[in-house]
Amino acid sequence: MVPYMKEQGAKVGIKFSYGGKVGNTLDSHRLVEFAKKKGKQDECIEKLMSYYFEQEKDISDKKVLAQAANEIGIDAKELLEGNEYDDAVKKEVENAYRMGISGVPAFIINHSVSLSGAQETETWEEVLSELGYLKESK
Repeated sequence: MVPYMKEQGAKVGIKFSYGGKVGNTLDSHRLVEFAKKKGKQDECIEKLMSYYFEQEKDISDKKVLAQAANEIGIDAKELLEGNEYDDAVKKEVENAYRMGISGVPAFIINHSVSLSGAQETETWEEVLSELGYLKESK
């Protein structure tokens, strides 16, 4: 699987490196929720994914998370010192378990279609087309 992911990532400019530490990601998910409130959720996710998958940074480390927040222009010092968004993140995890999701990546689209694991481009095109999000090219 790793060679395949590296090959696929290289096609779109992602340099996967799988030597990073695996740890509890509650704080990184809390940071994503915080960034969402600031209108920077996508930037935060992109930064954390790059940190973990390309730079082998420990996204369970609060110092690393603070650095990521600073790089996208938000101050998360108070957030990371407290427990704001703990309940919201834990509720999302519980909801995922109830829906049968126990791993990542997992995608729920329109509360009706779920995909789990890495998917081929063709699978995404088929699902999005069936849901009316892609127009057939002629």
